[in-house]
Amino acid sequence: MKKIYFIAIAALCGLSVRAQTNLIAPTNSAPRVTHIDSDSADFDMNARTAIYRGNVRVSDPDMKLTCVRLVADLPQSGRMNHIVAETNVVIDYTDAKGQTTHATGDKAVYNYAVENGATNETVTLTGNAKVENAQGCLTGEPITWNRAADHLTATNPKMIYRQNLNSTPAETNLPTANTNQMSEPK
Repeated sequence: MKKIYFIAIAALCGLSVRAQTNLIAPTNSAPRVTHIDSDSADFDMNARTAIYRGNVRVSDPDMKLTCVRLVADLPQSGRMNHIVAETNVVIDYTDAKGQTTHATGDKAVYNYAVENGATNETVTLTGNAKVENAQGCLTGEPITWNRAADHLTATNPKMIYRQNLNSTPAETNLPTANTNQMSEPK
């Protein structure tokens, strides 16, 4: 969930049957909009927390997320820094190259912080965590995606690599060097 701002809280507080929230992500160009839909939502303005329940669907230009329950902190700064998605979490993310990654788990925790001038932005999947793309499938417990560095880390990882058997193999072996021949010591 990339650079999300929460808007129109007051207008949405009264909705109980179907909640929809538009979140805007700041960029140097046109604003990016993130939509959150759910069966119901509660907004606690004192605790600065939004809780979405039932058929939660999050959509922005790069990512789609579905889950049963989503809790988002609403800091005074407006920059979302902690989001927890729970139960049947499914994330489909498209990177800058157009490659799609599909991730699932029982829980996903998003954290964003800037410390000593460095941006830390992570998504941690737990509970049957699995990440798949065209190159393969990774399972582990947990799987952490460092979005700032575009790096995955997994504990107890199991990886299945997908190979294109129809492609021409890369020439990775050096020419033979006749190193397995016997010769007299000098």
